[in-house]
Formats: sequence, structure tokens, C-alpha cells
Amino acid sequence: MADKELRRLKRRELLQMLLMECEEAERLEQESGQLREQLDAMREQMDTVMESYERLKKKLDVKDERLNQKDETIAMLKSEVEEWKSRAMPLPDTAGRRLPETAGHKLAAGAGRIIPITHGRISVSR
Repeated sequence: MADKELRRLKRRELLQMLLMECEEAERLEQESGQLREQLDAMREQMDTVMESYERLKKKLDVKDERLNQKDETIAMLKSEVEEWKSRAMPLPDTAGRRLPETAGHKLAAGAGRIIPITHGRISVSR
């Protein structure tokens, strides 16, 4: 309002306007307090979510590392199998034929072949 209009108002009208402004300020202050409380609650929730995220991330990192180690182990074992395959003596073609007998004993299919025996990571051949 302009100064002239304020000067024309009666004392009672001015007091009513002042009262309305005070009520409005009080209402805004209460609303601001409520909004602060909501903000604090949301921050707490966000902190909880971030803590959970960090815990899950650590667990996933550990699992990823284990999977990577298992992949490496599988690759190593595959190469070891291929190496054993390349070292193994070829099987005689037994399709339709009998294996020769020696000293009265029958030879089993695949006799004379090197068979790897593994325990853990140590390989032993017979």
C-alpha cells in the first residue's frame, strides 16, 4: 500500500492488518518448522539407504572377486585338461575288433593310457 492510503486508515484497521501479518508470519514459521522436520527425516532415510547401498556394494564386490577367481580357475583347469589330452597316448581303434590278450589277461579298453589323477591343484599321473 502507498503511504497516503496507510495514513487514511483508522487505527483499528491498522491493528487488524498488523494482526493478520503476525498470524501469517506465525503460520509460515510453523510451516517452515514442519518442512525442516520432513527434510531431517528424509536425510535420515537417505543416510540409511546409502549405508545399505555401501554394504551391498561391498558384498557384490566380494562376490565379483570370487567369480573372477573361479573363472580363472576354470580357465586354468581347461588348459590343464587340454595339456593332458595332448600328452595322452591315442586310443587304439577298437571299433569291431577285440583287444589283444597278454599272458592270459584281457586288456581293458584304454589300457596303457595315461590317466590324470588330480587332488586340489596338484596333478599326479600314473
